Amino acid sequence: MVDFISTAVLSGIIYDICKTQARVTGAALKERLKSWVVDDITADDIAEEVNKLGVNQDQSEIAIEREIVRSERLLELLKEVKPSNSTTITQFHSGSGDNVGRDKVGKDV
Repeated sequence: MVDFISTAVLSGIIYDICKTQARVTGAALKERLKSWVVDDITADDIAEEVNKLGVNQDQSEIAIEREIVRSERLLELLKEVKPSNSTTITQFHSGSGDNVGRDKVGKDV
């Protein structure tokens, strides 16, 4: 398993961002990297490096990926982006009683 975000994943995200706005921003990256752990500084640094590459809406995802692979600084920054390993459990409860997600242990009366 890869420990850091792949260039293919990032190129797809950048491609989507370029379709809707002129420049790639850290905020736009963080919004699309919800399933990855990336701090604000790293997201801003990645956005800055991507913008230095001159990536724009006229490029395909493959062309964007080629540009990313050529940038040693960007590849180093991508190593800082890790998959999120948190799990979210959402439970809904109505009525009386409790909301137990698994086996309930109670004492006999």
